[in-house]
Amino acid sequence: MLEIRGVTLPVISIRIKEKTSLKDLREDLRKKFRGKLFQGSYFIIENPEKVPKTWIKEIERALSERELENIRKVSADDRRHKKSEVERLLIVDRHLRSGQKIEHGGDVLILGDVNRDAEVVAVGNIIVMGTLRGVAIAGALGDESAVVVAQRMEPQQIRIGKKIAISEESERRSPGYPEVAKVEDGMIVLEKV
Repeated sequence: MLEIRGVTLPVISIRIKEKTSLKDLREDLRKKFRGKLFQGSYFIIENPEKVPKTWIKEIERALSERELENIRKVSADDRRHKKSEVERLLIVDRHLRSGQKIEHGGDVLILGDVNRDAEVVAVGNIIVMGTLRGVAIAGALGDESAVVVAQRMEPQQIRIGKKIAISEESERRSPGYPEVAKVEDGMIVLEKV
């Protein structure tokens, strides 16, 4: 009944494959999300038109009980009227240490460094006002027009949409000026800002 696919971790895409009863849909959700594998992930329902709107609310509620968060792109007008919606820009006024992770449904601005083994995940763009040494995942729902910008670009890994660029530990040293990572001709490229 449900098909689950990873878009870009930690975002999963849920597709309702066939019309069914609400009871069967709940049971399928319970089976597929019973473990802790998906906890802390974001989800998006690809084809909500397959079931009544009231069922979508049930699906969203069931998934939020399993610690998954619905992440939808909405217009600015919708955001103003729905206090529960994610704000577009998240400002993080600190350094991210090894093991720390920031996830956001819009753009992320880090006013510090992102150290090795720290991770920033954004549905939109990522801007680091210090050194990026960790992992940056921009366009987490598959948006390859997203960018990653850093004062000093020395990342372990950058993902934009479904494209991935991985650095060897000794491979990447910042040239000393701000750079932007973006997708061009199907590859992640770095350019001077």
